[in-house]
Amino acid sequence: MTTPNPVRVLLVEDMPHEAELSLSHLKRAGISYLSLRVETENALRQALAQWAPTVILSDFSLPQFDGLEALNIARQVAPAVPFIFVSGTIGEERAIDALLCGAVDYVLKTNLTRLAPAVKRALSDAASREEHRRQQEQIARLDRVLHMTSGVNALVVRIRDRNELLQETCRLAVRAGGYGAALVCLKTPGSFAVQPVAWSGIDTKATDALRTALAETAAAETSVIGRVLRSGKAVVSNDRDAPEAAELNETLARCGLRSIVALPLNVDNTAIGVLFLAARDSGAIGDEELRMLREVSGNLSFALQYLQQDTRVRFLSHFDPQTGLAKRSLFCDRMARQLADTAASRSRHVVAIIDIERLSLINDSFGRRIGDLLLQHVADRLKRRFKQTDCVAHFGGGTFAVMRDLRARTGEEMLGAAREHAVAIFGEPFIIEDREIPVSVHSGFAVFPDDGNDASTLVQNAEAALRNARVTGERQLHYCAEKHSEMVGRLALEHKLRVALDKQQFELHYQPKLNIVTRRLEGVEALIRWRDPERGLVSPATFLPLLESTGMIIEVGDWVIQQAASDCRQWLRAGLPPVRVAVNIAPAQLRRPDFARNFLKAVHGWSSEAAGLDIEITESALNEDSALEIKTLRQLRSAGITIAIDDFGTGYSSLSRLSSLPIDILKIDRSFVTPLAADAAARTLVKTIITLARAFNLKTVAEGVETQEQLDYLWQAGCEQSQGYLHSKPVPAAQLVEILGRDKSLMPVVGSSSTQARA
Repeated sequence: MTTPNPVRVLLVEDMPHEAELSLSHLKRAGISYLSLRVETENALRQALAQWAPTVILSDFSLPQFDGLEALNIARQVAPAVPFIFVSGTIGEERAIDALLCGAVDYVLKTNLTRLAPAVKRALSDAASREEHRRQQEQIARLDRVLHMTSGVNALVVRIRDRNELLQETCRLAVRAGGYGAALVCLKTPGSFAVQPVAWSGIDTKATDALRTALAETAAAETSVIGRVLRSGKAVVSNDRDAPEAAELNETLARCGLRSIVALPLNVDNTAIGVLFLAARDSGAIGDEELRMLREVSGNLSFALQYLQQDTRVRFLSHFDPQTGLAKRSLFCDRMARQLADTAASRSRHVVAIIDIERLSLINDSFGRRIGDLLLQHVADRLKRRFKQTDCVAHFGGGTFAVMRDLRARTGEEMLGAAREHAVAIFGEPFIIEDREIPVSVHSGFAVFPDDGNDASTLVQNAEAALRNARVTGERQLHYCAEKHSEMVGRLALEHKLRVALDKQQFELHYQPKLNIVTRRLEGVEALIRWRDPERGLVSPATFLPLLESTGMIIEVGDWVIQQAASDCRQWLRAGLPPVRVAVNIAPAQLRRPDFARNFLKAVHGWSSEAAGLDIEITESALNEDSALEIKTLRQLRSAGITIAIDDFGTGYSSLSRLSSLPIDILKIDRSFVTPLAADAAARTLVKTIITLARAFNLKTVAEGVETQEQLDYLWQAGCEQSQGYLHSKPVPAAQLVEILGRDKSLMPVVGSSSTQARA
């Protein structure tokens, strides 16, 4: 395939026929080229400076200077041009040295069939590098403009003097924004004159020349300044030879400036001035940059209006000085005006309230200053994502609000759009002072007019959806009256649970665990219950998820440990058989650095091999990044605490980790035990778990055993312990005392005694 543009091939070769042979291979491969051959250092330097090669093909051994010297010169003068050695004398060691010094490839003259592919690959790689460089420059440019935007927002809040504000804006545009020159021109009150009132530039003489040219031409309606003032719209020229800025082209050429943008400054919807920026690069002002610059001019316009009225206090009451975004009251006012304008046309709008997850943890981990900078970066990304920045607000803390036209019609489409925006804004970590900070958010949204006919109701309902999203763990939620009612119910339940903890309404029930062969009671599991004064005994399924989602599980979990330890000590003092009690530990408890110390303190002085507390954890407590939890478990295990994985098989832990985890028991989940009598697949799965446990020297306990058939199969499969209604329901501590006192070695089994007979 022929290349679309001729490749400029510079050959560093002292043998003309060798050069022609290389070129013939390129031609046969369809590479269109222009070539130049050199064989001295001076000729090489001249060609690099004046001929601008696309690729360099160099012999390694030259009479007047060697290939490595040629490579060194090329790297100094034209580092972006790919350099390939084409030699018959280069050895493997010297070839490696050449590649380390910057050559992209080497081709032996005895195998020139590799030359064309090597050249194509080198050109492709060079093009990719150039495109990456261009993209990085564009990103860097936008980043500079973004810093300028944030800086101007801060100036608008901080500076009360108009001239100082405009002068600092120009200086910031040059220093932070990277522009070659920045000027502000304002109309003179009571006349048609327009004069520069603030300016800054890299080159003082060039800036003065540009200021003079603007002052001389501003009054003309066809000039850049005149057109902006007349139309109230921005003017952009990305080439100094373009007609958009004809009156300035000569001045721009003398000053080394190629691109300009002029933006209106408005007071009471009337253009009273122009922000003029000039860049040294051609084609510098892209759509994204223009959008950000419009925001700068808009914020300056707002500041000029309020400075003109000397109402800085009012300005601060409407805008958040940290992010430059509207506060709640201004956001609602703006939204109310927009809803009033669009109500007649039956348009629909969506209001989204976005909240940063665990902002307080970020502040505690990195410091409040980093947290404040994070909020500014989040605001910047929101402004980039949503072009109408007057519909973006900061409600305080980590909470932001957005209103936009609703193009999606169904709830699923809205959720999809919300996920797309969340990925675009928060998908990449924020880089703040060389720290990489990932951010997760929850959001709730409400739709006009479906979820409210006024701004206040819409915001309240969006906030209600956000609260529901926080509780349920969902990332985005559309407001739903039914879910809101459920949320109110959850809040009421949360309050009742806090009261239950304060008034000691929780209690422990204990369910025995039997040795399947001997029928000897080998331990019990402590299970929490809530005795609600209104509803009586409440199932844990009703309140445990809420305890975990609110963090109350830590307090309640501590109470469980203390109560189980107290019961166990009381049984020992009463002369009952010693028994080990397993307590369930939530992941949030296990992650606490002081958990092992506090747990061992609860059993210190009275526990033994036969009596004491053990722990049960779920698979989810031990993910791939659980070094702290594993360290805690090892501390407990070394102190004689038995550790069980509860509900094994229902989580996502890797089986390959079983050998390295500090655990002693696998508890087979009841969902696998229930179908044992009729389901061959379930029997195979349970047998596999038991075999796997034996391979890792782990015991197995089957949960939810309710029938003799299930027990019989578990005995045949080699399961060690059984727990379920077949033996006993979970019973209060007093009833367990009766069971222990009735027979110190055996527990009754409901149904057939075939298992005992086989034993």
